Amino acid sequence: MMRSARTIALLALIVIVVSQFVLLAGASDKKKERRRRLVTGTGSFFTEVTRTTEPLEPPCVTLLTRAGNVQFSGFIENALADGWQEVRGLRDACTEPVQGTARAKYTLKDATVAGRTGDLILEAKGFFEGDAASAEGARPRFHLTIRGVSGELKGATGTAQNLGQAGTTSAFDTYYAEIWLPDR
Repeated sequence: MMRSARTIALLALIVIVVSQFVLLAGASDKKKERRRRLVTGTGSFFTEVTRTTEPLEPPCVTLLTRAGNVQFSGFIENALADGWQEVRGLRDACTEPVQGTARAKYTLKDATVAGRTGDLILEAKGFFEGDAASAEGARPRFHLTIRGVSGELKGATGTAQNLGQAGTTSAFDTYYAEIWLPDR
């Protein structure tokens, strides 16, 4: 009887100690969250790309790829030579209007946000309407996630949305972004 009472007391003590560690860890995470600052802003970006297409089945559906340099200005800034864009999408030209879905990744070296410099990765998902090969071009609309991966932007996270006009070799987009910056 004495042994089982000790066992129960020891288990209760273990549960209390583990609970305290969990509570302290949660409080520490909340302190870290409070030490972040939300910054918001707008701007635009310009891309110079090479576009390739691969017919799929049915032939009016194509896999498209756009790759090349990207330059952000406004709230997020980088030099054209320090930005890279890769887009993959499915283009449906089986009926009018031409439309499709796409995923994009923008890698920005030495980007600047709110006076801080570092590398950013922006990943986007969205859709487009229109044909980039036509005079009117395609109209992309994306939602983006933002991650700071180095320098003063390491640990930054955020979201953005953009819309724009894309031709076969270039595009111009306008964006709105919200980024949580870690305290210095």
